[in-house]
Amino acid sequence: MQYVIGCDIGSQSLKAVLISVEGKICGEASASYPIEYPQPTWAQQTPIAWIDALGQAVRSLIAHNNVSPKQIIALGLDAQVDGVVALDQSGQPLYPAIIWMDRRAVFECEAAGRRISQKAMFEVTGLNLDATHVAPKIRWLANREPRLFEKATSLLLPGSYVAFALTGELGVDYSNASSTMLMDVRNRTWSQQMCDAFEIPMDLLPPIYPATRISGTLHSEAAELLGLSAATKVILGSGDEHAACLGAGVTKPGLVCDIAGTAEPVCASSQTALFDESGLVETHCHADPELWLLENPGFVSGANYRWFRDQFSSQEMVQNVNAYALLDEEAETIPPGSEGLIMLPCLMGAMTPTWNAIARGTFMGFTLAHRHAHFSRAILEASAYAIRDITDQMLHMGLPLQEIRAVGGGARSPLWRQIKADVTGLPVSITDTTETTALGAGILALTGSGLIGSLDEAVNLTNHVIETRGPNPETRKIYEDYYQLYRASYFSLLPVFEQAAKINQ
Repeated sequence: MQYVIGCDIGSQSLKAVLISVEGKICGEASASYPIEYPQPTWAQQTPIAWIDALGQAVRSLIAHNNVSPKQIIALGLDAQVDGVVALDQSGQPLYPAIIWMDRRAVFECEAAGRRISQKAMFEVTGLNLDATHVAPKIRWLANREPRLFEKATSLLLPGSYVAFALTGELGVDYSNASSTMLMDVRNRTWSQQMCDAFEIPMDLLPPIYPATRISGTLHSEAAELLGLSAATKVILGSGDEHAACLGAGVTKPGLVCDIAGTAEPVCASSQTALFDESGLVETHCHADPELWLLENPGFVSGANYRWFRDQFSSQEMVQNVNAYALLDEEAETIPPGSEGLIMLPCLMGAMTPTWNAIARGTFMGFTLAHRHAHFSRAILEASAYAIRDITDQMLHMGLPLQEIRAVGGGARSPLWRQIKADVTGLPVSITDTTETTALGAGILALTGSGLIGSLDEAVNLTNHVIETRGPNPETRKIYEDYYQLYRASYFSLLPVFEQAAKINQ
């Protein structure tokens, strides 16, 4: 039997799945690593931690599934987008990886916005001028760490760094490149205009390829670390939400991929490059080189629930392996709308209802009658309200939305899935694995290695819906009022966010 391994380099852990040539998931493994938050709105990681976690997860897969390393034909990758890893001449990281949720580069965005209008940027890139993207982070490194930046010979994204660490070959796929603010999204090439706007030398950027490209085979040290044959092919891979869309079957019209992880990207595929003039939805390249991905790249979501668990729950609950299920149980005792308690899920700035780096998390409407359980439910509802912001805008753009496919760790929660259906008015389905991101990386490996003839064939082979939850009409009516209250709360607080930003700068 021949196999591939799909690897998802996520925000807090690396997940790996073993997939047979018939498209069956035969095993799963994971290894975690921390996120560092050295200052407010900063978030960074040690790149070597991704490689160590990859070694742990792959070795565990092989050991627990009785597979010979020679049976592993290819390793497919996907990774968190919008991070930057600067490498020196010897290929070593010069600075911690500044990851997707980091918004330290607000000044650099403002400076670029004086060189070229935001409208012109959007026309070229399909993206909003925002500190979450790669270009301002690179400029921040150049401005704040000039001596280190002078030593940089390559500027990579997390997935590109892992592929390089395994093979020694430089490259980035269309989907990752399309989220940098440095790519002409229509032509799928680096944009000299955008590089000039951020004063970034184009020769430091890697070449752009399809996600199914074979980067190379494992070099000897990587093969030893992973416990695989040096003949194993490494498939360049894509961004994580892009791979998740493959794994969830979101390559067809009418489907929305809701990726409930640390962040919560919301995506839909398109055969043409559509552009949202409101800026809420961006235009990215899909993991499928023939498609585009219309998406909001992700408001902080699961991380909010984890923060609440860690900071405000009992020690017994924090240490319980079923902590999130316990939070869900208490949340289910509270009526829809959390008896007037509204949360704005902006703990690292806002990505919806508008992109706003200075917005902050807010609980509004609580009284002495509100308990821990109310806050648990309000956090789940806040994410559902944010999803509706995005799906409503996609409908306005003319996308024929019919169903949400929920994936990621948060998709395991029946309560959360039902809340999302009731708030958005769309049925919410799950497939036979919630880890569709790593599965998507495996689909790229199956196709890129030639084991399966096309991405469409691989997607159809591996994708199976097992449950669909429709909206409850009565609950939907209740949530309509609370959704409007959520939006009113956000827009009313915009002047307050600006005032707070001035005080705390």
